[in-house]
Amino acid sequence: MTPHRLLLVEDNPADADLVEDLLEEASGPGYVVERATRLDQALQLLEDRPFSIALLDLGLPDSQGLDTLRGLLATRARVPVVVMTGHQERGTGTGAIRLGAQDFLPKDDLQPTLLARTLHYAMERYRSQRELRLMAAAFDSAQAILVTDPRGRVLRANPAFTRITGYEEDEILGQNPRILQSGYQDLEFYNRMWTELQHNGHWEGEIWNRRRDGTVYPQWESINAVHDSAGQLEYYVAVFHDISEQKRLEAELEREATTDRLTGLYNRQRFDAELERALARTRRYGSDAGAILFDIDHFKRLNDTHGHDVGDHVLVELSRRIADTLRRSDFLARWGGEEFVVLLPETGPEGTRRMAERMRREVASTPVGAAGEVTVSLGVTIFHREDDPDTLLKRLDNALYEAKRAGRNCVVYHHHDPGEDADAEAPPMSLLQ
Repeated sequence: MTPHRLLLVEDNPADADLVEDLLEEASGPGYVVERATRLDQALQLLEDRPFSIALLDLGLPDSQGLDTLRGLLATRARVPVVVMTGHQERGTGTGAIRLGAQDFLPKDDLQPTLLARTLHYAMERYRSQRELRLMAAAFDSAQAILVTDPRGRVLRANPAFTRITGYEEDEILGQNPRILQSGYQDLEFYNRMWTELQHNGHWEGEIWNRRRDGTVYPQWESINAVHDSAGQLEYYVAVFHDISEQKRLEAELEREATTDRLTGLYNRQRFDAELERALARTRRYGSDAGAILFDIDHFKRLNDTHGHDVGDHVLVELSRRIADTLRRSDFLARWGGEEFVVLLPETGPEGTRRMAERMRREVASTPVGAAGEVTVSLGVTIFHREDDPDTLLKRLDNALYEAKRAGRNCVVYHHHDPGEDADAEAPPMSLLQ
């Protein structure tokens, strides 16, 4: 065991020798003692190196009485202090404790067991007080803290808990934290949480809870099981913070990364991800799905004639019109420039063709401001289990090319024969106009 370092502040050599002898008799090599005969010398030693405890005589050449203790306690080096007094100074000893000393010892009562016991308990009290102050500071942190008994009944909640949830501590004492549940997580979620807590003593993750005013919010939570020295469960301690702002920023970043700034539609990056998911569903379940690729006829001429502001207006207006014709489950993205792409889940060949024709008519039916009449050409295909993104997009592109060759303002469906060779001549097209 590492010996404790004791700072003995005593200007009387005989008393100092007595203390060291008593410590040697009581605890053997349990203490390493360094002496100081003046307060300024003691303060310098405390600055230079750490000590476990200080044993302080209040009558020194450069300081007297409780001012000596005040001077020692004012140092930046925090150390427990036991004061040595005379019998006639018991009131001074009590005053020393009120100032911050851990204990006092009358010099006339010094004997090995008393000295060793007093120093030991002084260090233990000091350590406990520091831990309590640390726990109090942690409990008053920006993180919400909730303490429950093993049955889940709330024992304590800190001010941050009230700030985040709206519940005052006295409103939830004795309650079960399930009063915070939002309903966003199912029973299986909570079963997994408690299974992990029981097996590992810890759970951490994202959870949605409900405030006192009924609003639902996301939080990041960590729950720990606390056991006593015998291994029996004493408490659950949950620490969490509101991550609403983090979620908002993540959503904003996601929106910026996956949305076309001009039209507000999804961009090609998001489309690529959605196409992969749609193809995976078709491969796994064999479900129908269709795709439409279309662009604005003679868009370059429109830009050259009317200017890019008018061209941008056409892109925005057509995006709105097309979006209004689609179902909630459909996916519309700006492919790039004047090209757009639509994914139609649970839609077969006829449904895909009908939707494309409906889109064509919707665009052609009403002039678009200064641009006047605007039309689109559309290529159509459906998903097959053997498709990958490149093969499906190639069919769409071929169909759109055929619609352009056929005179524009029309729909061309590209049929796919699963047995055809990838390098074979393009299959027949059907034309709707």
